[in-house]
Order: sequence, then structure tokens, then C-alpha cells
Amino acid sequence: MEYWIESLPTAGAGFVIVGGFMLLTITVGYLVDRFASREVRMAHNDLAGFILAVIGVVYAVLLAFVTIGVWERYQQAEERSFDEGTKLAVIYRDADRFPQSHELRATVRAYTEAVIADEWPLMRHGGQSPKADALLERVDSIVRALPVAGPGQQDVHAEMLEAVNSAQSDRDTRLSEDSTGIDPLLWVVLVSGAVITVGFTFLFGFRHSLMQQLMTGSLGLLIAMVMFLTVALNYPYRGNISVPPEAFHSAIRTFDAIGP
Repeated sequence: MEYWIESLPTAGAGFVIVGGFMLLTITVGYLVDRFASREVRMAHNDLAGFILAVIGVVYAVLLAFVTIGVWERYQQAEERSFDEGTKLAVIYRDADRFPQSHELRATVRAYTEAVIADEWPLMRHGGQSPKADALLERVDSIVRALPVAGPGQQDVHAEMLEAVNSAQSDRDTRLSEDSTGIDPLLWVVLVSGAVITVGFTFLFGFRHSLMQQLMTGSLGLLIAMVMFLTVALNYPYRGNISVPPEAFHSAIRTFDAIGP
């Protein structure tokens, strides 16, 4: 279900989640108001208000916790991609100190272009690029095989080794973030909490049914929008709201500025 929603355009996914939840809320509210005794519900409004306040606070804390966690994970994924791009630029720049600079720079550029053109589209569906993986391993092999002729080259070589190790670690983290999201059990708790919170408002009695529809509908709209945001950001590299490959485009521009 979640994968199907991610495949939809942003507006379409929002319509399915927000519109569907709103339609369900209004429909159930209408049925309760029509078939349940309004007088009985109005007689218990005061006591129901205290209980709803507790339910609302508990669910708000849970929803905020999950949403903030997903947003922070999205930001960390974006930062990781720029870290990887920066390390590639370091390798490309330092390669000038060694005779094998042309081969190394060509391989680093090929890897960066493969990430943009091949791996990023695959990541939107939870995949990864064997081509990019092979090219990064080739970069690692070339860097480790570079001949070190003196203390100056030794320091540069150590920096390049650290950079290629960091780039590999950043890529592994990027791929793992694209394959793991919110635990299914937590989704069950979130959806159940939304149903309980909104459903509890149906126990209130209003003199005018329109006011009840507006109030319960507004609560349902707010919860649905936050749920949509959580779904959209759950996987940082999937769907239409995802981390773009701007870090690697920036690395390509750096390569062009340094030269072949």
C-alpha cells in the first residue's frame, strides 16, 4: 500500500490520504449523528471533553515524535549525500599529486555520473546500481594502489584513503536509509490512534449537525495532513518528495572547475 502511494504524484498521494481520511471522517460522523441519540451524547459532553483532552495529548505527542523523527532522518539523508559528494571532490582534487591521476579522476567522474543517471532513479523504487557499486570499488582499488614516493604524497594518500572510506560509508548509509522506514507496528499504532482520536469526537452531541461536521472534519484534516507528511518523508530517496542528487551535480561542477 505504501509503495503504491509513493508511486503517485504528490497531489495524487495527498488526495488519497487526506481526502480519503476526510471522507471517512465526515461519513461516519454523519451516520453517528443520524442514528445515535443526540440528547444522550449532549448529556455527557463535559465528561467526554476531559477524556478527549487526555487522548488528544497522548496522540499528539506520539504523532509529533514520529513526524519529527522522519523529518530529521530526511535532513540527515540530505546531509549525507553532500558529505559523499564532498569526499569525491577531495579524491578528484588530490589525484593530481599522482601519475595515475587521469585514470582515477575519470573513474571518480564516471561513478558520480552513474549515481545521478543510474542509481538515483533506481533508489526512487528502493533499488541500487551495480554499475555505481563497481565504479566506487574501482576508485577504492586505484587509491589503495597509488605509489607513495615521499612524506608529502604520504599525507595526501592518507587523506584520499580517508575520503574514499567515508564515501563508501556514506553510500552504504544512503542505501540503507532507502530500504528501511517506519516499523509496520508503529504504523498500526499511528493509524489506530488517529481512528480513536477522531472517533471519540463522535461521542459529543451538537445542537447543529453542521457544527459537528466542521469540528470533527477539521480535526480529521489536521491529522491526515500530518500523516501524509510522514508517509511522504518516510523514505528519504523514494517518491516525489525525496532528496535530489544536487550534491553530485555540485561535485560534477567542482570536477569541471578543477579540470580533467
